[in-house]
Amino acid sequence: MKEKKNREGVSNKNELFITSHMMMILTYTIFSVILIAEIFIMKWELWATFMIVFGVVIAWYIHLSNKGNDHMRLWICSILMMVTFFYYGTHDTSTFDLSVVICVVMFLYTMTGIDSLVTLCQITYYLTMVYEIFNLVTKGTKFDSLTITRTILHFSIVTMTGWIARTIISKWNDVLIQSKEEISTLKDSTRRINDFIANLSHEIRTPINTILGLCAISLSDEKDEEKKANLHAIENAGKKIGNQISDILDYSEIDRKDLANNYEDYMLSSVIYDVVNELDPYRNDDIELIINVDPSVPAIMNTDVSKLKKILWHLISNSLKFTNEGGVYVHISSVPHDYGINLRIQIKDTGIGMDQEQLERIYDEFYCADSGRTRSRGGLGIGMIIVNGFVRSLGGFMIVDSELNKGSSVKVSIPCRIVDPSPCMAVKDRGNISLGAYLHFEKYPNPAVRDYYDSMVRNLVTGLNLVMHRVDNINSLHSLTDNKRLTHLFAGPEEYNDASGFMEKLAKNIIVTIVANPGELELPPDSHVRIMPKPFYSFPVVGVLNSKPEDSLSVNEKISFPGVRTLIVDDEPMNLVVSAGIFDKYDMIVTTCGSGREAIELCRSNDYDIIFMDHMMPEMDGVEATKRIRSEHSRKMLNTPIIAFTANALSSTRAMFRDAGFDGFVSKPVDRVELERVLKNVLSTKILVTDTDTAAIIRTADREGEKICDAASAVRNLAAAGLDTEKGLFYCQNDTGFYLTILAQYLKESDSKKSIIKESLGSGDLKNYAIQVHSIKSTSKMIGAMKLSEKARLLEIASKNDDRAYVDNEHEEMMTMYDNLLDILRQNIPSVDSPSVDSSSVDNPSVDISPVDISPVDISPVDSHSLDSHSLDSSSVDSHSVASSHEDSNSGFDTDMDEDSVFEFEPSGDPMKGGTLQ
Repeated sequence: MKEKKNREGVSNKNELFITSHMMMILTYTIFSVILIAEIFIMKWELWATFMIVFGVVIAWYIHLSNKGNDHMRLWICSILMMVTFFYYGTHDTSTFDLSVVICVVMFLYTMTGIDSLVTLCQITYYLTMVYEIFNLVTKGTKFDSLTITRTILHFSIVTMTGWIARTIISKWNDVLIQSKEEISTLKDSTRRINDFIANLSHEIRTPINTILGLCAISLSDEKDEEKKANLHAIENAGKKIGNQISDILDYSEIDRKDLANNYEDYMLSSVIYDVVNELDPYRNDDIELIINVDPSVPAIMNTDVSKLKKILWHLISNSLKFTNEGGVYVHISSVPHDYGINLRIQIKDTGIGMDQEQLERIYDEFYCADSGRTRSRGGLGIGMIIVNGFVRSLGGFMIVDSELNKGSSVKVSIPCRIVDPSPCMAVKDRGNISLGAYLHFEKYPNPAVRDYYDSMVRNLVTGLNLVMHRVDNINSLHSLTDNKRLTHLFAGPEEYNDASGFMEKLAKNIIVTIVANPGELELPPDSHVRIMPKPFYSFPVVGVLNSKPEDSLSVNEKISFPGVRTLIVDDEPMNLVVSAGIFDKYDMIVTTCGSGREAIELCRSNDYDIIFMDHMMPEMDGVEATKRIRSEHSRKMLNTPIIAFTANALSSTRAMFRDAGFDGFVSKPVDRVELERVLKNVLSTKILVTDTDTAAIIRTADREGEKICDAASAVRNLAAAGLDTEKGLFYCQNDTGFYLTILAQYLKESDSKKSIIKESLGSGDLKNYAIQVHSIKSTSKMIGAMKLSEKARLLEIASKNDDRAYVDNEHEEMMTMYDNLLDILRQNIPSVDSPSVDSSSVDNPSVDISPVDISPVDISPVDSHSLDSHSLDSSSVDSHSVASSHEDSNSGFDTDMDEDSVFEFEPSGDPMKGGTLQ
């Protein structure tokens, strides 16, 4: 049993034992040098010199070359040493000196933790002494009492030393084994605690989601402003708790080294837009937030966008939290590499900073610099650990610099693949833009904030190759407008108040935009001036530059397209119900059909003003159907706009959509802003009707008070049962009755869907199986069943990759989740009326008006300029990420940023090269 413990101790020896090999070699070398010198002095056998040198060279060679394992190298070195000791001890003059050398070596061997090496030393000594005594006897040497007692004494010393050395090794090994058991216990306890925290967080998240969902429902119905304020407070508190729960789960994954990356295509404009919105509750109007993005950053990249958002959120919110005055500056740029780019992020602030001790502890668990900061600013103390873990998981790294009372700077480099290399910002009509700026940066008392704004403006003007005429007083503004024909003018709220009448006069002919905090500036009722809400960042600026005066819509402006005949093609019945309900709100005449072949037949018999075509359908997909419709329309001299209506809106499919003849695409679930952008661009303005009534338009036709109460109660019950009703209502434009209608449709089609799935899987038809689980994925996401949607998404990927083993392993779990959801729906959905939808067949199409004169505009979103011009407006950024399959970490990326050569803000040479700032 003890031997087994010793072997376990050896296999787990610490650094002290590992260094013993070096000490053995050094001891062996020193002893060999002394022995060689003694050979020449005592005129012993010279041939032994070569043997000793050869042994030392062999010992050093295997050590330096790392030949074999540590255990083998140590034994080889020890055997060579024992041979040398044996040679040394066989000479009469060194017989009794050998015991001293052997005892020293035995004590050195205690560092190895290998008691058999101590035994080897003892055996070597005993053999040497026996050999030497035998020689003395054969030579006729007489042993006196002193020689005998000395021999016995030396034998006893070596024996006792060996016993002591083995005892030390045994105790060391016992300690190591005990330590190993304690470490294992601690690791197990940590794992169980992490699992408990993860489970607890998941359990807490469910009621939090319910609270948030009920708040959203109550807010939509509440008219009393005081109650609304209370509900908003509850909602904000719930979101804060939700964020903290998310942080705990992230920390738990990092601590367990269980992080997995989910790589997706993303647009930086969408990421920044989402982060800015999420930071809004944490912003203080007195603290400036400036986000400076280089226009040359690629338009579409690929990384784990969820982690990227959290990295930005944690770093920016942390800077805002510890900045009492001044501002926070975010600079995002890119450096090209063979694999794509390094996305470089620097965040600077004018906050309280950290001293050297605090800086060294920022990665400590739950560390918040000091208790005073913790009490005044809150936080779990795991933000920097999460950021560092995410950055490393994505193959990047982070550098933190700070000085007490002078602010902090965090630099991050994250490798990303490039999907669309075109610039993330571009101005459509650069030659016709004359840009003015009435910005008085000296109004900011903190010089760093002035530098932040100045850097952003210079970077934007340079990157977009524009000419900006900047003035800082009203007289200069008058002079500028007298001498230059401006198309756009940017100003601050103070600047507007100084010259409000003059700016209102300018706004009738040019686009005047005021950058101000929400509620900071009140415009007259008939004002043409636009307000761009802070924080001030690049994408909304470019959105304004790409807009025209007539593009501006008031916040509550409603648009409609009365009489526009719309064909919606989708193999999913519930999607047809949802789409019909959405387009019904725009007063369109909607015809629906469930396949590409049926769409072709309908187009042969009817003229439609616009067609929305699903991409992924059985038998004939949307791409093939579009090509055939285009072919037939070309013979009729028709050019009907066809929009790709798809959940697979990966940027890699855009070229395919364009080549197939699509005029654009709208991703599912439908984002209203994106849909309206496409509709306004594709359809002629002659059929666009706007309602600028500032009061919200509430549709109450054919609804009774009792049904509304039933619907609200049903939604609350569904939220309590775990359905993300907030998301489902969002996709239904917060129309509760409409939401319950699509839930009923979801339930209605479930039996046929389950039957087809079972048949496809049983026959091994993974292609059709993929289509069916794709349907479950999209429809489940639309109603808020996010876990089921994700499970279906993974099965869809596996079936497309012919991974039958994964499908077999995970199919039953998905179907169980599906059945449980259906049971919940059956128990909670009240009887509701479906919206009025014309879903006529080929023989009975619904065409109620004569063709409308339409001149479609080709706004295919695959065009990089079109993409930039539409996606950069902060009000129309698509915040829905497009998920791709899980990939491995980008650990092989080259992140070549160092301490001294990173993040040069000022360009070399002419600082305004490529643009002009006047």
